[in-house]
Amino acid sequence: MLKYVARALGICSLPLFVLIVVPAVHGQYAERGSLVGSGAADVDASGRSIKNPRVRAIHTHDPELPGGTAYFFQYDPFLAYQLGRNLSFREFRERDGIFGSKVSNLGGPKLDGTTAKITANNQTSCSGCHNQPYGNPGGGNTFAKDSGLGRQAPHYYGAGIVEMLAIQIRASILAEVDLDKDGWISATEAATASNKLLVSTGTGGRDVDFGSARLSDGDIGVPGLNPIFRVWYGREEGGSVSIVPGASAIDGENTTHYNFEMVVWGWGQLAPPSALNPTNRAFTWDPYAAHSGLEAHDPSTLEDPDGDGVSEPTLAGAIQFPATHRAPDGGQLLDPAGFSLDDPDGDGHMTEISEGDLDLVEWYMLNLPRPAFAGTNRQYKKGIKLLEDFECTSCHVPDWQIAAQDDLYAGDRRFFDLDVTWNKKNGRLEGELIQLTDGEGQRFYDEFVVRGIFTDFRHHDMGDAYVETGYDGSQNRTWRTPPLWGVGTGYPWGHDGGSQTLDAAIARHGGEAADSRDLYMRAPKRKKAQLKTFLGLLQLYDMESLPTDLDGDGEISSDFMVQGVNTGTERFSPEWLFSTPVEIQGMVENSQGGLIRSFAARNLTEAYGLDLSLRRDSDLDGWPDVWDPAPLTPGFLDGLNN
Repeated sequence: MLKYVARALGICSLPLFVLIVVPAVHGQYAERGSLVGSGAADVDASGRSIKNPRVRAIHTHDPELPGGTAYFFQYDPFLAYQLGRNLSFREFRERDGIFGSKVSNLGGPKLDGTTAKITANNQTSCSGCHNQPYGNPGGGNTFAKDSGLGRQAPHYYGAGIVEMLAIQIRASILAEVDLDKDGWISATEAATASNKLLVSTGTGGRDVDFGSARLSDGDIGVPGLNPIFRVWYGREEGGSVSIVPGASAIDGENTTHYNFEMVVWGWGQLAPPSALNPTNRAFTWDPYAAHSGLEAHDPSTLEDPDGDGVSEPTLAGAIQFPATHRAPDGGQLLDPAGFSLDDPDGDGHMTEISEGDLDLVEWYMLNLPRPAFAGTNRQYKKGIKLLEDFECTSCHVPDWQIAAQDDLYAGDRRFFDLDVTWNKKNGRLEGELIQLTDGEGQRFYDEFVVRGIFTDFRHHDMGDAYVETGYDGSQNRTWRTPPLWGVGTGYPWGHDGGSQTLDAAIARHGGEAADSRDLYMRAPKRKKAQLKTFLGLLQLYDMESLPTDLDGDGEISSDFMVQGVNTGTERFSPEWLFSTPVEIQGMVENSQGGLIRSFAARNLTEAYGLDLSLRRDSDLDGWPDVWDPAPLTPGFLDGLNN
């Protein structure tokens, strides 16, 4: 059976001795968790800063273990979402193992095997690059990667939808070509496959051609898949197939089968052909390591019992691809409590990012709200017609459909959707929270029509104006079709951030997009302006200030009460949706003698579950007491040593 179903919640393997409860020791958190007027330095009246202290999360399968990741997913999913959000935007410190001794060093060879590729260890937070709008999973920053021209950091609104569609596309192709259902494509299966791998975008939608499963030289060679896919190879022996490390083609002897993943994060690169990361989980630990020197330990990715290079689903339900993507902390040496003592970078900090941390960030990314259209339905339909007139939709496919769960597909794995639309009367974007679970927190796994994503998920030759010359002189001109949702907020544009206007970005299109570009260039100024106006309405937004109907009463209150305190306009604040909602400080006098509403938390410990047995960190060293050999003595390296 194809791997897709989230594994059943099992029993945590933590030793019994680590469940001893230790009384909490109260003290100042290093983050901005204090109240206005407290005299403490770590105050933020806006409530937007990280409130909770850094405590490594513990991965569990049993939802009855309070404070483990399975517990949060089942009983407090919005807290799990917020904890993932806070890990994404947290500015890590030296005490957390950030950087080590190698700040802004060069890392990773290019095609010549010598020239360094990326400037590593150069960010303390994901928000250093993904920051437009600030405090959200936006883009906006251009940073050094493969060339002196840089790379544009993409936003990752709707990240879960992108990942779910990628896994679904792979499943569709595998179901068509893998006739014996062993998870591999043999040379024989490739030879009998259709010359075009057509995948439906959904009911009534078009098919997208992802290349060919056939091999380049008949019964040997490489498959003709679009470069959005990354391929690995295996050899059949004794009725089973095992991966052949380093293989680059089927030769009929040493290699007989191939497998593949769809790589949807990253613009594109030459070695290996494709982009960077195939899943949200890999999109988390990879930048943590590259940009912050924080190395993740992730057994979930390695859970591949049949050895096909594809893992069992994670706690959030997504398969991973250990054949090509493994977290840097391999966990060869484990503490009895289960965390890794490997310390690959040798800085003395153990398990800098835990498996549970990755659970939380993956959960956050899975459920991230989508971008919005800041206009009317009439404007949207006119815009689609303009894109069709310019033949833009040949690549920027407007809609896709996530299929409902069945024997082939996983269905929509999110636990909520935020439907954001334009309120013409109020002149603003507004949200409606839609629960995708029943009254007991069980998800529906239904179908979901993704409107306005505008991508075919393929890589294309974009012509001379989009050529990137790498540090070593190698050249790339093949780039992923970026989803256009949110493009109106983006600035600058292009894989390299080299286009300062939408007009310039369109004019750069060449190669496979040349005909569409020419139609645009020949169009009247009025029609060009209409297209750019439409694109400008495909917007990101500040999630936490978005006016939103949270309680489902059909209205957005101007005086939304939470824990008996007036929080102002009803908005998308996950903190109001915790099992124990955050009680804000409320109206206080500021240092200038004026009255303000402070959103600092009065009940931080209760709301954020800081006293739960697997979250309690009595000495505030980042190690939960159940992992800490000295829970009352700070030891930032491993719970014991500094």
